[in-house]
Amino acid sequence: MLRNTLYKLTAEKKLTLGFFGGSITDGTGSTDEENKSYRALVTRWFRETYPDADIVSINASIGGTGTGYGMFRCDRDLLKYDPDLIFIEFCLNDFGDTYENVLPHAEAIVRKIRKTRPCVDIIAVASADQEVEELVGSGREYESKEAMFAVAHRYSVPTANAGAALVFRVLRDGGDWNAYVPDGLHPSDLGHSVMALSIESVISELIEKSAKVDAPEAHALPGPICPDVLDGARMTEARDIKGLTLDGFRIERSTGRRFDERIIANRIGASFSFDFEGPVLGFIWDDGIVSGDLSVSVDGGEPTEVRSWDHYVRSFQKMQAALFMTGLDPTVPHRATATVTHLYGAEGTPDGAVQIGAILTA
Repeated sequence: MLRNTLYKLTAEKKLTLGFFGGSITDGTGSTDEENKSYRALVTRWFRETYPDADIVSINASIGGTGTGYGMFRCDRDLLKYDPDLIFIEFCLNDFGDTYENVLPHAEAIVRKIRKTRPCVDIIAVASADQEVEELVGSGREYESKEAMFAVAHRYSVPTANAGAALVFRVLRDGGDWNAYVPDGLHPSDLGHSVMALSIESVISELIEKSAKVDAPEAHALPGPICPDVLDGARMTEARDIKGLTLDGFRIERSTGRRFDERIIANRIGASFSFDFEGPVLGFIWDDGIVSGDLSVSVDGGEPTEVRSWDHYVRSFQKMQAALFMTGLDPTVPHRATATVTHLYGAEGTPDGAVQIGAILTA
């Protein structure tokens, strides 16, 4: 239920919504992300339904990312804004990954929210496209959605299957996806409106069934599904990295949207070293269409090759997250060294660069 949301709306008369997801939550596909996206429409619904309440909406979405990156950036991009009701929408971005891979990432996000903000209400949202419809229609599982919803069930998180509503509307109208999802992935204004109506219906029903409380109540935190869940996952930006030493790299202001600064080098052989703790290590590359590869060694061990680019990066800006080392000893500190091995320029540009926005650890 949404008892705490109801309390905030009626007793405190203020509510902060947090939208945590990928490009669909960001509003891609709509003609006006701040007015026509499902995120904007759900926010408008709250404002119109509760006109006496001050409704604030936080957009914590990043296109092209799923729960695997979401568990690291949850604190920085979402929880620091102290949301009261969070919508999590990553199912379609995780589509194609296995249930076993998505489950611990989704659980890490929910556990981190519950441990940091125990009174926050959460709704897990699923979207869908034609590929999902064909998959489910053939009797196979939408594994990323099943994993997210399994986590939701474990932690008594309500779900809104907006993707099912979208599929129903498309099939009802003859099966032509073009009007609802014209590019094959991102909903049009019409598609976003169908998603919003589905989510609003779920919210209305949940609030109607919620008992009034005298103060926000902490949600229960059951034991984890995954014994090694990474609910301590964190993202550390350039200036806060421990023991950082640069050899051919430099720290400069970022030209991307996500980080104030970045660690950057544009010559092969440049390196940087740093200290960290925990069993896993990864990088998040700064926005940019120039890129490169790194060789990363931890505690002087065998190096691992890490690639910062794919064929999409060379044509437009895209966030890239790479979690490339797991199973490290969590009881001792580690030191890593990353060395540039290859550089890739953008199309029509001769020079590449490695641009690190943050390190990922847990």
